Amino acid sequence: MGTIDIITSPTPIHILAFPFPAKGHINPLLHLCNRLASKGFKITLITTVSTLKSVKTSKANGIDIESIPDGIPQEQNHQIITVMEMNMELYFKQFKASAIENTTKLIQKLKTKNPLPKVLIYDSSMPWILEVAHEQGLLGASFFTQPCSVSAIYYHMLQGTIKLPLENSENGMVSLPYLPLLEIKDLPGVQQFEDNSEAVAELLADQFSNIDDVDYVLFNTFDALEIEVVNWMGSKWPILTVGPTAPTSMFFLDKKQKNYEDGRSINYLFETNTEVCMKWLDQREIDTVIYVSFGSLASLTEEQMEQVSQALIRSNCYFLWVVREEEENKLPKDFKETTSKKKGLVINWCPQLDVLAHKSVACFMTHCGWNSTLEALCSGVPMICMPQWADQTTNAKLIEHVWKIGVGVNKSDENGIVKREEIEDCIRQVIESERGKELKRNAIKWKELAKEAVSEGGSSCNNIQEFSSSLLFN
Repeated sequence: MGTIDIITSPTPIHILAFPFPAKGHINPLLHLCNRLASKGFKITLITTVSTLKSVKTSKANGIDIESIPDGIPQEQNHQIITVMEMNMELYFKQFKASAIENTTKLIQKLKTKNPLPKVLIYDSSMPWILEVAHEQGLLGASFFTQPCSVSAIYYHMLQGTIKLPLENSENGMVSLPYLPLLEIKDLPGVQQFEDNSEAVAELLADQFSNIDDVDYVLFNTFDALEIEVVNWMGSKWPILTVGPTAPTSMFFLDKKQKNYEDGRSINYLFETNTEVCMKWLDQREIDTVIYVSFGSLASLTEEQMEQVSQALIRSNCYFLWVVREEEENKLPKDFKETTSKKKGLVINWCPQLDVLAHKSVACFMTHCGWNSTLEALCSGVPMICMPQWADQTTNAKLIEHVWKIGVGVNKSDENGIVKREEIEDCIRQVIESERGKELKRNAIKWKELAKEAVSEGGSSCNNIQEFSSSLLFN
């Protein structure tokens, strides 16, 4: 398909994008919006009032940002996870009601200006927004922020083939079309949400509740990564794989060459201070640092933080560990100020894409959120998998046993704690063993395939062009 200069269109096209208001959902859709903006579309990102408070700008690379009320009491909306922990079912109910009402009002306001909005790209976890889009005369595009493999499991949940939380199954294994044989522990985990587990399982399955009515189905993955599942889902719906939605510039950086330095500072909507950790990494040799991060939502117990801390110290490797400010009190006493400074750096935030692209990073200890998984894969960095909940457990299975770019830890006691000896062993496997060399080769292979997908003529590049062209000519 030839390149189409959308900017020359006599009537510019306005795309609205509404991610679920959490960083793990905002960032991938923001990156997709950047690619669409580069084709000449006008983009407006919709988020909540509380999210906007932590955003550094009212525009992101030319993308407008509009906010709507969260639907939760003002004194609670300073941090979404706090409300979710208190009562997730109530939060989602209030957020849904507010989002429907206020997105409708926002669209009506935007329809009084040129260019008129034509399509609303929304997070797949908010399927009810489709009705708002259609009622306002807009097309609806559901954007899935998890892999097709996990989405297929959610579809089977909706169909009643499986039900979460799943306590028992024949032989302790689950067989689903075009997926590897799964143990119960490999299925999306909702038990961690305790009293909210049924509400969370329903939320996950509902992503497919009105998929037959959606105008576009977009996935943050690429064909080669899970081709059989992609083809199976493509036989049911006209899906478009458009990932990895990470900035394309990162695929063309050579960690050992000057263009790595020139390509830093990839767009971030939130925090901007990158100097401390990047300077620290610059002082380390190639492949000597363990990067550790468990995402923007996962919360480790104090005991688990202790085990991770001891494993990092005993590994005798350099380490960069991102610990959110609200989690710091779980670290061992004086760990951040004294012990870690001998070999490590503990910080509250880092520019993860830049860090993973750095020549000093040897492996990534991760919760296996899909963004982190794709970013490590796109950087050619092997992983140590410590999944916590939801899609992370299935992602970890794929990382270790299908794509073979990481090793998974085994929880050693009845409380689900991973012991330091287990973590140390995983570090040794990735850093020192022959298996580690194989993981690195596989990671580089998948990096090249991801790069191919987003390059001109690649599957995801072609799919984004198809999406763009259909908006221009339909």
